[in-house]
Amino acid sequence: MITLNGKKFALNKAEFDGGDCVGFYKPYKHVINLLNPQRFKVGVISPNCVLGLATKLSCGRWWYTYGDIELVGPYDCYAHKIVEVVRALEYCGIKYRRT
Repeated sequence: MITLNGKKFALNKAEFDGGDCVGFYKPYKHVINLLNPQRFKVGVISPNCVLGLATKLSCGRWWYTYGDIELVGPYDCYAHKIVEVVRALEYCGIKYRRT
C-alpha cells in the first residue's frame, strides 16, 4: 500500500477492502499508474519523481500534465510531495532519478 497526501492506494482488492483506500496502484518497470476504485487510470508517478495527472483524450491517447490528481488532492508543500513520491517509487522497487 502506498500513501500520497494522506490518501491510501492499494495493490489489490484484498488491500482495498482491508483499509480506507481511495484507489489502486499498478507498478510497472519504470512507472506507477494510479487508478480510481473502478481501476481507470487517473495519474502516474514517473521515475523522475513527477506525480502527474493522466487524462484520456477522445482519440484514445493519454495526456499527462502536472495538474493535481483529484483522488490525491493538492499538496501544501512541494518537499513533502517529493518525499512521498520517492517513498512510493522505492516501495515498488523502481529506481528514481532526481533531475
